[in-house]
Amino acid sequence: MVLNKKKENKNQGKRPQILTKQKKSLFRMLKMIKKEFRLLWTDKFNLFLALILPPGIVLLMAATMSTPASATPIECVIVSYDSNTFMNPNNFTESKLDNYSRLYINAVNKSNRLDPILPLEENASADYIPFFNASNDIYAMETARNYLRDELIVVIIVIPSGFSEMLSLGLPGMIECIPDSSKIMKIQDNLNAVQDSIKIFLADNNLTPQFLLTGFEQFAIPEGFSLEFNFMISFILPIMTFGLAMVLTILVVVKEKPIARLLLTPVQRSEILLSKYLTYIGVLVAQTSLLIGAALLNGLYIVGSLFDLFIALFILGFNGIALGLLISSQSKTKTEANQYFFMSFIVIIILSGMFIPIGAMPLYLQVIAWVLPLSHSGPMLEGILTKGKSFLGFDFYCLLAVGVVLFILSFIIFYRKQYEA
Repeated sequence: MVLNKKKENKNQGKRPQILTKQKKSLFRMLKMIKKEFRLLWTDKFNLFLALILPPGIVLLMAATMSTPASATPIECVIVSYDSNTFMNPNNFTESKLDNYSRLYINAVNKSNRLDPILPLEENASADYIPFFNASNDIYAMETARNYLRDELIVVIIVIPSGFSEMLSLGLPGMIECIPDSSKIMKIQDNLNAVQDSIKIFLADNNLTPQFLLTGFEQFAIPEGFSLEFNFMISFILPIMTFGLAMVLTILVVVKEKPIARLLLTPVQRSEILLSKYLTYIGVLVAQTSLLIGAALLNGLYIVGSLFDLFIALFILGFNGIALGLLISSQSKTKTEANQYFFMSFIVIIILSGMFIPIGAMPLYLQVIAWVLPLSHSGPMLEGILTKGKSFLGFDFYCLLAVGVVLFILSFIIFYRKQYEA
């Protein structure tokens, strides 16, 4: 009983000491974080890289990529296989139909999204409604395809046989579209422009009940949003978040003399490195918020929640911070840190799957690619932006695991590294 009381007294005596040490450690950490922010504030170039450049790049992208509403009309040619006569199958009498192909061409001319060009071989008047009648010209489609090949147009609109007949009988009609698929980023804009003419055609001729109209393909960018901007932003956001996080942190350890502070102050090595992590995590939060805000103001289309997008970019940026501090802890000089950065960043970009599909790589490169952070950013952001998925999933957990490993390795290297006095 006496021994137990002595142990309890010892434990009770140790608890205040532990709490005192934790308070002192927390106080030192706060002072270190304050110092790191003060150093960052004096480094105007890094501050510019962290907070001004990312949203500036987004604004520049938005300014150079026109939205569909302000884009120039899309050049097109109409090829019609339709006829304006109908053979009654009961008594084999021929009757005239409303020429709905002509009415659709009128709708094309009304649309400010389409610009039907005149056939080159005809001297047509200004009020001529341009189209190729394939019933009279067997080479109509070949001519239209030549226009497409020579880049005189970007889309061919085809009115199939029986178009007017189907509509006159109260049945659904069909309009075909052949876009220039060599310009992959323009395909959805071209299809949306054709849909605009169909909407006008439906409204002018009161045909809405007889049509099932799909505005855009599943998971595609809808009308009113810039396809080019949203396509590019899904590449730019992860590269900027990850790359700038690395750039900001690859020199924060190697440019200082930690041994001087370790000898002259009671600050521990873990507190030095942890204060740097907390400082640049704070910068990452501000940077990610500014990036998302600038993207939303300039037409970012997002199906998922902003919280999911923020967490996805944050975990990607944390990987960049951890890798940057790992490189900075390992390097002996600034030149060596910069060399490590360029070598690792180029490899990460090449194996990210953004330019070369990971499935097309050799098996050993696929294994390496799936360990690297950027290979998970594309699927995760695509799921959030266009499909409304949660950030939780295979890619997030992989990024979390890689980030934790890099975090631990940076502390191990920082502890084991010997500094010259």
